[in-house]
Amino acid sequence: MIRTNSIVFKFSLQMTVILVILLSILVLSNIYSLEVVRSNALTSSRNTLALYQANIHNNFNNFSKDLIEVFDHNVDAAVNSAGMDENNRYFRVQQLKNSLQSKIAGDNSSDGMFIRLSDELVLEQFNRRIQSEDKLALVDFINMHKFSTAPAASSGEWKVFQIRGESYLFKYITYSGVSFGTLVKADTLLAMVDRGGNDQNRYVLSDSKGNILAASNIPLQEGETTLESLSRQYQRDYLIVSEPIGEFGQMTQMVAKGSLFSGLKLIQWGIALLAVLSVIVVPLVLRFLTRDVLRPILELVKAAKAVEQGQLEYQIPQNTPYSLEFLKLFHALESMVSEIKDLKIQSYEEQIEISRAEIKYLQMQIRPHFFLNAISTITSLTYQNKNEEIRRLIHCLSEHLRYMFRGGLMEVTMEEEIRHTENYIRMQEIRYPEQIFFMIEIQEEARQVPIPQFMIQTFVENTFKHAMFVQELLSIFIRVRIEQRDDSPFVSIVIEDNGAGFASEWLDQPEREEAGEDGGRVGIANIRKTLRLLYKREDLLKLSNNQSTGARVELWIPVKPLEWGQPGLEGG
Repeated sequence: MIRTNSIVFKFSLQMTVILVILLSILVLSNIYSLEVVRSNALTSSRNTLALYQANIHNNFNNFSKDLIEVFDHNVDAAVNSAGMDENNRYFRVQQLKNSLQSKIAGDNSSDGMFIRLSDELVLEQFNRRIQSEDKLALVDFINMHKFSTAPAASSGEWKVFQIRGESYLFKYITYSGVSFGTLVKADTLLAMVDRGGNDQNRYVLSDSKGNILAASNIPLQEGETTLESLSRQYQRDYLIVSEPIGEFGQMTQMVAKGSLFSGLKLIQWGIALLAVLSVIVVPLVLRFLTRDVLRPILELVKAAKAVEQGQLEYQIPQNTPYSLEFLKLFHALESMVSEIKDLKIQSYEEQIEISRAEIKYLQMQIRPHFFLNAISTITSLTYQNKNEEIRRLIHCLSEHLRYMFRGGLMEVTMEEEIRHTENYIRMQEIRYPEQIFFMIEIQEEARQVPIPQFMIQTFVENTFKHAMFVQELLSIFIRVRIEQRDDSPFVSIVIEDNGAGFASEWLDQPEREEAGEDGGRVGIANIRKTLRLLYKREDLLKLSNNQSTGARVELWIPVKPLEWGQPGLEGG
């Protein structure tokens, strides 16, 4: 008989509770998976419909554009044709037909365009998608339709009409009794949507009242003329998602539930099988676990906790009747404890060296690579006999190189970084004369605060790479001041320009920087890493765009208490 306070009973009880919890989690996970699959399917359908909606909208825009172009180019000829003699009128009619034909020739054109003259003469051109019988019916419809007689009257939206059991949409413009129009078959709109060869879903176009205009992969039965009736019939077997189309109604996608949830049936059978096996196997395993596994594990846990608490002199029990594998584990733990003493200090030192090496490597990556451009600029100046500009450029370049190759320097003062940035801008002024305006505002208390080398110059260099355009003035503004943040002093560095600003994907997903091969992106990514390594914070760099134009970079450098308030140097 097992006592309630024995470890076997407790272990059995715990295993049973864990098993019940696991099975409950599996069941709930399966239910949740069904809901997630359904939600993802709805989201995917909405995204797909959004693409198709945009495609149809673009087609309508193209149809309307063709109609307006035909109207603009031919309205005078059509209006004046009524007063012509028979010969001149014949040639004018041919001209109007040719104008219509030129707009119908393309595969992405509407199904037909027409001009109805004041004497009810209809000039029409239809796409080859329209059958001969349908063409006759369409001409009859155009002849019988009452077009608005108001000057320059235009339908505010696409109208829907039925001919020979098929739905059409048309739009027209009427001026001085002459109507210009275009029409498209609903089935044509559905066929123009590129759904790909693997799309087995069903699609329906309906008007604003819910009447079905066209359907794909759906055998419509008698009485299924509205989207509501179709949804009632198929809602058990299909997920039905609709998106509005402003020109005439909405588009609906029907996704088969069987294809969505077929993969989850295997999981359901797996859960049932797992429950049966657990009832059979668990009691057999408990005895073995208790005798040969649980007890030595508890001893190992006890030893591990002692080592975790810093008792490196803890002695492992000897001469215990444990299995060979656990004896090896005990000996391995004992060896590990003895080695921890020797490795602890060494590990700390290695981590420090690794961090220093990574910072050094990142700084090497941050350093600019524009020397070929500088040499090309000097060569160009020699041909122009601009000796003074050459001397200034060489002087600035030598100062730039001297700053770059300062041995082993991790940080510089703010004043030195600003002076180096000014020197870099002076070189660019020689290369782009009268195209650069810059202003630097630095608070005196911030001049001697140490910051990572190349921190400001990298963003200024980035500005020249991405915001400098020929014959356009580039403005750069740099502001440095001491500010309080989180009740601690920080140096706030703001760099702004008047360029095109950062791309939206950079601002939405800043980690994209580290995947880029462009020099500017690598430089910004390395600055982010350097700030993370030096100050152990993730919020010291912010990229944004100004409301008017240009990019904005904000940096915050923590200030040590001894550094804040040191007197600044003159100049800079």
